[in-house]
Amino acid sequence: MLAVETQSLAQEVPRIRNFAPAEYNAQNQNWALVQNTRTGGWLYAANNGGLLEFDGARWQMFTLPEQQTVRAVAIGRDGEVFCGGFAEFGYWKADGTGRLFYTSLSGHVSGNQLTKEEIWHIVAMPDYVLFQSFSTIYKFDYQKVVALQPPNSIMFARNVGGQILLPVIGRGLYELLPDNTFRIMPGSEMLSREIVQFLVSNGSGGVWAGTTNHGIFELRNGQCSPWAPPLNADFRKYQLNKAIALRGGGWAIGTILNGVYILDSIGQLRYQLNRENGLQNNTVLAIAEDFDGNLWLGLDRGIDFVSLRSPLTFFTDQTGKIGTTYTAAQHAGRLYLGTNQGVFESSKFELRTSNFELLEGTQGQVWQLQVFDDQLICGHNGGTFIIQNGVSQKISDVTGGWCTLRVPGRPDVLLQSTYTGLVLFKKNDAGRWQFAHRVNGFLEPLRKINFDADGTLWGTHPNKGLFRLRLSDDLTQVVEFRAFTRADGLPSDYRLDLMNFDGQIVVNTMPVAVQMQAQNGTVGFKEFRDLPAARKWLQTKDGAYFVLDSSGLWLLSSQHRQNLPLSLVSGYENIVALPDSTYLFCLENGFARLDQRRQQLAGASAPEMAPAPVIRGIEATESGQQFTATGNYQFAYRQNSLKFHFAVPFFEHAAKFSWRLDGFSTQWSPWQTAAEKDFTNLPPGRYTLRVRTDISSVEASASFRIAPPWYQSDWALVLYALLALGVIWGIEMINRRRLGHQRQRLEAENAAELARQRAEAEREMLLLEVENQSRELSNAAFNLIRKNEAMQGLKDELLSSKLESKHEPRALQKIVRHIDEHMESDHDWAIFEESFNRVHDDFFKRLMHNFPDLTPGDMRLAAYLKMNLSSKEIAPLLNISVRGVENKRYRLRKKLGLGEEANLTEFIIGF
Repeated sequence: MLAVETQSLAQEVPRIRNFAPAEYNAQNQNWALVQNTRTGGWLYAANNGGLLEFDGARWQMFTLPEQQTVRAVAIGRDGEVFCGGFAEFGYWKADGTGRLFYTSLSGHVSGNQLTKEEIWHIVAMPDYVLFQSFSTIYKFDYQKVVALQPPNSIMFARNVGGQILLPVIGRGLYELLPDNTFRIMPGSEMLSREIVQFLVSNGSGGVWAGTTNHGIFELRNGQCSPWAPPLNADFRKYQLNKAIALRGGGWAIGTILNGVYILDSIGQLRYQLNRENGLQNNTVLAIAEDFDGNLWLGLDRGIDFVSLRSPLTFFTDQTGKIGTTYTAAQHAGRLYLGTNQGVFESSKFELRTSNFELLEGTQGQVWQLQVFDDQLICGHNGGTFIIQNGVSQKISDVTGGWCTLRVPGRPDVLLQSTYTGLVLFKKNDAGRWQFAHRVNGFLEPLRKINFDADGTLWGTHPNKGLFRLRLSDDLTQVVEFRAFTRADGLPSDYRLDLMNFDGQIVVNTMPVAVQMQAQNGTVGFKEFRDLPAARKWLQTKDGAYFVLDSSGLWLLSSQHRQNLPLSLVSGYENIVALPDSTYLFCLENGFARLDQRRQQLAGASAPEMAPAPVIRGIEATESGQQFTATGNYQFAYRQNSLKFHFAVPFFEHAAKFSWRLDGFSTQWSPWQTAAEKDFTNLPPGRYTLRVRTDISSVEASASFRIAPPWYQSDWALVLYALLALGVIWGIEMINRRRLGHQRQRLEAENAAELARQRAEAEREMLLLEVENQSRELSNAAFNLIRKNEAMQGLKDELLSSKLESKHEPRALQKIVRHIDEHMESDHDWAIFEESFNRVHDDFFKRLMHNFPDLTPGDMRLAAYLKMNLSSKEIAPLLNISVRGVENKRYRLRKKLGLGEEANLTEFIIGF
């Protein structure tokens, strides 16, 4: 047949999703798993660090009172989450806000036996719950706790077909009876020498007992014997630890050394999962089946989810020997993969174990595998091959056989695009395809070609450009070709791809796919379908098609829209339609297959039956308060920044969420994996938050109201109305009062005007009087000055005569003395002072009040200065010389405290 150079042994297995300790933020080991189907479908895990909860979107940790390791977990009849650890057991239950709170049952146990024990297992029955250590069983009937003592030390008790069975070390299997007594199971004595790790129904009225080192024993009709199938040899080798019977038939059996074995309903191996094909760890500590029929594994390090019910299975090339898958084909009962390393063949692809062998001579890059008339054509980097019965035969040396297709109306002709133009293949007389000739006139490489409904050939360049080509009737020549670019309406010139959609040519391009339109001899492009986010359309079959957009890969049909958690080979995305409604997806390290006959993934065929999203809670970020999302809520204005937490009990992959806040926006948000949304500073009003997921057509909603601020509340509006009425009434009263005041003011103004006129007249009269008095004062002062000057002159003449004449000197002296007395007499001053006071009535009072040290002479000088008399004019009035006046001025300045720069006269006039 052929020589085998490379061989890869692997399995096609379900999708496995790994949750590492860093992701769930707890410790490595997980001892028990259970799903709470009564309160939303959340998963709970007994972890070394505490109780883990997973709602499909986020993990949360809940710790026991002393932060003990949680060894066991189970769900009660009312949704209680029972758990147990060292010297402690009890249950968690949600309060009104949906948050879990713990109630301890350990205090109901008398004595100190529990303080030395660890609860390793919990069995939840309809009317009671059993908490089991290795020496004691504590029975809780939802009222009280009773301690039961088994015949000896025990392993894990199990509910098998409604019976509570427990392995008693050194005795065999016992049944716990309703009266709390124990009865040995007939024929189980053989197991007294074994460590029994699990008990499950064998599906036909018997019991399988899994032991640590000796595999499975079957107990039926009072007889116990080793399980017969050859698989039991593996179980003896790899140490059995946990097992469950699957609801849909079959079993999941976990080992310490080699992962988990999944058996079908007749005990045949379906899958064997370990680290080589996707598990994080080979030591299985716990197994649980969720309500979708998928499997959860608690490992010595991490938690893994196995999507048993998904129609998707995966072949992963862990060794890298196969390489990146670019194409595939099913032919003559065999599956062929075309990769970057050659063509690989498997004849066992219908089984879960696949053995892919490299076909000799096909090493290198494979671009296309396609069956034409029961012959498998391989387009290869080195040319073109026909593959038959595992043997490859080269039929063309033209390199780069990218795309081969039939020529419309020519069933015996194939056209192929290559690195250097087009080539033709025809059937020979034996009906086998063979190389015919090159097509001249066009030497550009074309990665993808397709004929439109008119028989015109279209092709895309591997880097840049879309071409339309017209071939001659004999297919030997390209008689015409034209390149189309962005200038012709294409969204882009680069990374183009073609697809024939029901006879329509669709050009896959970034950012959207477009459809060609021909009208009046011209070609245009319009967006294909009403999916603006779709950038690439792939394989179609039976009315379904695949679409790539920014959020991933989608399977679309008239019935539903399903997201597929796959990453195709970037730039070379390829989906191959295989017989029997099966699709193969080419991946970078293997392939995935979608078997629509097994499409039982929740929501895959009936989105309305898929898990619905849940708005788990609302958090008012201002106050830190949390609320459940049920009912209608009203938040104070200061609580107008809210955080919403979403969830969905779907675990195959991280669900995507989209939201819309009615009352705030009318558009759905883009798809996002974040399971929460913050709204800050929402204005007052009524809102409804709607949430949807990419796995379900059902929406979740929560209604709430943001109250207006106090100044916009109802009572504030009433107050405003009352205030407005008060203001109107006040304005009316003010207007009335204002009119009264205005009338009074006018009357007062009239009276004041009359008074003003009288006062003005009186003031004018006073001014005239003061002016007259000032004039009289000035006249009196000047008269006094003239009189004193005259007297002084007379005195000077007399003194002069006295010196010249010696006659009667005494008489002259008497006249001079009489003149001096007259000049120094206070009579003139009194008359002057009286006139001065009439004009400046309070001048002397103010001056004496502010400067009490002033002498009468100072007061007299001040009065003369007040009249703005000069020193020369003042000297006769004081009967002193001008120099004497200056000296008096100096002394007055000192007494008044004036500086040298100050003007004494201006100070006195302004005083």
